[in-house]
Amino acid sequence: MSQSETESAGEETADSNTGELGVLDVREQVTELSEALLGYPFDGITAVERADDGGWRAVFEVVERSAVPDTQDMIGRYELQLSPSGDVQEYSLQQRFKRSELQGSKL
Repeated sequence: MSQSETESAGEETADSNTGELGVLDVREQVTELSEALLGYPFDGITAVERADDGGWRAVFEVVERSAVPDTQDMIGRYELQLSPSGDVQEYSLQQRFKRSELQGSKL
């Protein structure tokens, strides 16, 4: 898919004039940062959105404990705040649940 097709599909990419990140850049950065920050294997991203300050908010999941069967894996759902240029501002645990649970429970 070309850059123009990606942009027309509603996915933001980096603005080369300002150096700010787009949605695809944030998704890639979260994938790379999650294991480095937490030390657990990356499982998936559930949300990426612009924050009020022009930065980014991403919600992602990691496998905190593997189990057999995998429906008993313990999943941690984390929120990551990034500056407009992609610097990590903060992250926090939002939920912890077994993979078999649909929503998980709030901590």
